[in-house]
Amino acid sequence: MKNTCILLIDIGNTNLKWSLLEAGRLSPSKAEKHRGVAPDRLAAACWGDLQAPDAIYLANVAGADLESGLTSWMQGGWGRTPHPVRPVAQAQGVSNGYLEPGQLGVDRWLTLLAVRQQEAGAVCIVDCGTAITLDLMDSQGRHHGGLILPGLELMRESLLQQTRIPRVDQAVVESLFARDTASAVASAAANAAAALIERSMRQAAERCGEPASLILTGSDAGRISVQLDIPFRIDHELVMKGLVAIAEAAG
Repeated sequence: MKNTCILLIDIGNTNLKWSLLEAGRLSPSKAEKHRGVAPDRLAAACWGDLQAPDAIYLANVAGADLESGLTSWMQGGWGRTPHPVRPVAQAQGVSNGYLEPGQLGVDRWLTLLAVRQQEAGAVCIVDCGTAITLDLMDSQGRHHGGLILPGLELMRESLLQQTRIPRVDQAVVESLFARDTASAVASAAANAAAALIERSMRQAAERCGEPASLILTGSDAGRISVQLDIPFRIDHELVMKGLVAIAEAAG
C-alpha cells in the first residue's frame, strides 16, 4: 500500500507557502512571493517538478482570482481539485467566536485548530505578518474573538505615504527612544504592537479566568518578540499544523 501524499497550501497576503504530508510527516515549508505573478507561472515555479499528490488542501486569504488560477493549473496538470478550507462555527474542539463564523480569516481559524491540538490552557495567538492578528481562546476551546492591526511594514509605509517624513529604510530597533528617523519609525511600530499584545494578555486573563500563554507566529514574530516583557514562544508552522489537522480529520 503506497503512502499517501497530501499537498498543503497556505496563501497569505504576501507569500504562498506549501508543505507535503506523507506517512504522517510534514515536510519543511517552502515559500514564494505571489504578488504580481500569474497563477500558472506561480504554480509551475512551486510544483512544476512535483508528481500529482493524492489530495490538496488550500487555505487562502489573498483573493478568489489567485485561488481560481491555481485550481485551474492543478486540474489541468494533475487532474486534481484542491479542497478549499473555510472557517466554520465549530470543529475539532474549537468554537468560532465570530458572530458570522465565515468572516474569520481562514489562517486565524487554522492557528486556533493547531493550538487546540497541543495546548490545554487558555492561549493568545498573535500572527505577525503583513497584518498582525491576535486571537484569544480559553481552555474549553472557546474563541473569544480578536484584533487586527497593520503589520510593521504597513505601519511604516502608511506613515511615510501620509506625511512629509523622508523615505527611510526599515531599521533594527535598538532602544525605545531612537536617535534617527528610520529607527524612530521602526521602534514606534514594533513597540506599538508589543504594547497591544501585553495589554491584551492582561485582559485575556480576566476574560478567561486564568492566565493565558502567548504564542507568536508569522514572519515578523522575531522582531516583535524582542520588545515583549512577558513570556512567549514562537511557532512558525501553526497554519500548516492546522491544515494537517483538517487533512487528518478528513481521513
